Amino acid sequence: MLDYIYKIYKERIHFSLNFYSVFLLITFVPDFIGLPPSIASYALWTLRGITSFWIIYKYFKPIYLLSWQERLFVFVAGIYLLNILIDIFWQVYPMGMGSIRDLIGFALSILVAVSLRYDPVIVSGRSYYFFLFSLALGLLIAFFVAQPSPLPLVGRFDANSTVNTINYGQMGCALSLIALYGFLNKPFRYGYFVYSIFFLLGIISIMKAGSRSPVVVLLTVSIFYFFAKAGLVKGLMLVVGAALTFYLSLDFIIELSEAVGSSIVTRLLSAIETGETSGRDAIYENAIGHFLDAPIFGNYYLIPSGIAKGYYPHNFVIEALMTTGLVGGIPFLIMMIVCVVKCFILLKRLHPSGWILLLFLQVIIFGMFSSSLYSSQEFWALSFFILSIGNESLSLFKFEDATSKQPLENNLNTV
Repeated sequence: MLDYIYKIYKERIHFSLNFYSVFLLITFVPDFIGLPPSIASYALWTLRGITSFWIIYKYFKPIYLLSWQERLFVFVAGIYLLNILIDIFWQVYPMGMGSIRDLIGFALSILVAVSLRYDPVIVSGRSYYFFLFSLALGLLIAFFVAQPSPLPLVGRFDANSTVNTINYGQMGCALSLIALYGFLNKPFRYGYFVYSIFFLLGIISIMKAGSRSPVVVLLTVSIFYFFAKAGLVKGLMLVVGAALTFYLSLDFIIELSEAVGSSIVTRLLSAIETGETSGRDAIYENAIGHFLDAPIFGNYYLIPSGIAKGYYPHNFVIEALMTTGLVGGIPFLIMMIVCVVKCFILLKRLHPSGWILLLFLQVIIFGMFSSSLYSSQEFWALSFFILSIGNESLSLFKFEDATSKQPLENNLNTV
């Protein structure tokens, strides 16, 4: 009985519990019943930890069974964990910045990553549709109950008291991406209509959030996917067709953004016309300066002084270099490049994990101008997931994927 529950949980719910959809749904509960928002967050942290331990226990493997790509991940994650430990416990961190909470959050990210080691059931149709419909439900609720973001932000909305405007927009982006993937790869009766509605709901969520980054991410990941799936010529045709459709729909999009009270069109035009970056360039310059102060072993995992003091550098690569120096930064960069190249190959080969690969690309691009590496559970978990593809034959406990008709690629460790 317990194995049956485990099977149902892993092939339907485990991915969604750790990525966006279940989190979004649960974070509405404290607002509806008048409890502190932190209750939902800590409850989810606990639940993710318990279920991850459960799954790891079921297929635990010795370290020597890991592929070289997985060992690269272990090295990079270990270096980063060591630096956080040193910053929190062995150095007098400036102004008391940094906390044990950050350390626990990072450790949870690695725990979740190991629990998401590639298994066909994680990418099964049941897992995909549970994620698709639960995320759509959460964003539908958010459309009606979204809260205006606090000043000085104007024309932007938070999904609820826990999910801020930036994360709200990224969740909308995720829904549009996986709806696009389903439209092209997972047909079912009335599926084209359902996927189109969900894609539009994602776009509306991006507009209501008012954050510009999801727009950039959606366009970039879509272009990457078109080229990977269709090749250079057909991919270019798809990109041109999508751009033409966007141009012809521009008036409708502007009216739609105004109807939901969004400032996103104004903000995008400002970025295009004036090159406004919300101060990212100054943050990058300051963080790079701290990296140059300690280029071999790195500096602190948060910016210790100057612009954005106490915050992250808003760029994964810069943060890795600032935190771990060349010792950890170069392996991190290698790991990230391997993951992106592997995504391209897997998408080209129509691997059934394609929808998860698109979510990883979303995380990577978003991490180039926002988000923090030390707290990005999505990055660490999906990196290990991708690096483990091709080594799944070593899994001691797995289920057959009865929902996918596409062949699995089992020989990608040479990528």
